[in-house]
Amino acid sequence: MTSFIRRNRTLLLIIAIVIVIFGGTIRTMEPKVWVSIMLSGLTLASLYFLVASGLSLIFGLMDVLNFAHGVLFVLGAYVGLSTFLNPRLFFNTLPVFFMLIAAVMMAQHLGRAFWPHVNSKRRQHLANIVLLLAAGSILYLALRGFPIRALNAFNITAVGGAVTTANAQEPMAMMFRRLLLVALAGVPIGILLSPRERQEEVPLRPIWQTALISGSAAVIGIVLLLVRDTGEIWMLALSPDFRFLLAIIMGTIAGALGGVAIETGLIRPFYGNPVTQLVLTLGLSIAGIDLIEAVFGEEANPPMPPPTLFGQSCRSDTFINWFSEHCQSVDVLGRAFPTYRLFIIVVGVVVFAAVGLMLRRTRLGMIIRAGVQDSEMVQALGINVRRIFTLVFALGSGLAAMGGVIAAPYLGVFPGMGAIFQLQAFIAVVIGGMGSFIGAAVGTIILGMARAFGDHFVAAGIHLPFLDAVVKGSPAIARASTVLIMALVLLIKPSGIFGKKE
Repeated sequence: MTSFIRRNRTLLLIIAIVIVIFGGTIRTMEPKVWVSIMLSGLTLASLYFLVASGLSLIFGLMDVLNFAHGVLFVLGAYVGLSTFLNPRLFFNTLPVFFMLIAAVMMAQHLGRAFWPHVNSKRRQHLANIVLLLAAGSILYLALRGFPIRALNAFNITAVGGAVTTANAQEPMAMMFRRLLLVALAGVPIGILLSPRERQEEVPLRPIWQTALISGSAAVIGIVLLLVRDTGEIWMLALSPDFRFLLAIIMGTIAGALGGVAIETGLIRPFYGNPVTQLVLTLGLSIAGIDLIEAVFGEEANPPMPPPTLFGQSCRSDTFINWFSEHCQSVDVLGRAFPTYRLFIIVVGVVVFAAVGLMLRRTRLGMIIRAGVQDSEMVQALGINVRRIFTLVFALGSGLAAMGGVIAAPYLGVFPGMGAIFQLQAFIAVVIGGMGSFIGAAVGTIILGMARAFGDHFVAAGIHLPFLDAVVKGSPAIARASTVLIMALVLLIKPSGIFGKKE
């Protein structure tokens, strides 16, 4: 304990000063005011944490800074919104993805036999170019003219206006032709993604397992296409609460699959080359948002309807009464606070506890923590570190996408929302310490509180101790407060609060 205080005495002194200033500031406020501000700060902290936790896990294990993490946040929000309001989009697009995944998985075994015969680097480059051209041309033929905007035009504000399902969907024969072309395009993609190493170095699944998984994916895609009309009617007839839960599940899965695609297609070929990884993910962050705007439109969508647990137009006097009344707000020390924001806080706490227990109490968590310390030793023990990398990338990406779905009823859905939360998540990770899961949680709490009190400082002002006048600030101060905190922490401890020196 004494050594810890000696090593961190400057940081502890700053924390003590901040606590004194904070205590003096809230002393001039009514309890209902500062409690409401703190709850608002915890709401933002929970959303920041869902993005920052994934960034921290990915960087801690893989030393990868994924600048496309915000795109996954936006993807989760739009997938959740479409699942809730427009399921026909998924019944017409999911078969394409399932068929592509099935073809890519099977073609990797073909690539295992193909690459040993391509000896020189010049031949490998030529093979890569040919395979890319083949995949691109076939995908172009498969997706050319696909009515994505008509399928997405489920209300009058969407791009293209309202289009009925019968007019938006293509004939079944045309869709099966597209699936066949997509399967053909998956062959060169699978060969490109196939490991170049020998089977002993980087093993693939047995071919019968791959055939079983890819066959199941293809069957699921075909079944979804065959039941697209009845499936849409069935989903829209479900209760809003069940559809909201389904939206969270679908958004999280979409984010996880997007993370797998990023890791296998962009990150994996360039391990040990951080500059290339940064450039690729930065480019993907720009291209990804453009693609989302092309599919879903550039307009901001209204907030997704929250579950009926938080939907009644009333105000509960106590939390106990809320369980029976399901009001939109609850009385907190005489001031109304939205109950959905409390739900966001609970989600953040549950995710923190679940991921923390996974890291500390499970074999997978042990492997991840060991991989953070020495990935080469873990590989030497016979553990497929590459598969663990992919799994961790999927986990972090899924958490970010889930954050987008959770944020949709609170903030609405718009293409630029990912950039905002990605920036705050990066700042939180830097404050808490790169690669530290607990540090990411602490960093997001600090940022959430700073932003909430900063917004109050701008809107209502703060009565500082020893001053009679109320001090107000400009909106720029509230936006810059998080960056100022990061700069202060880095000046005191460059590795972050919980970071370790290299």
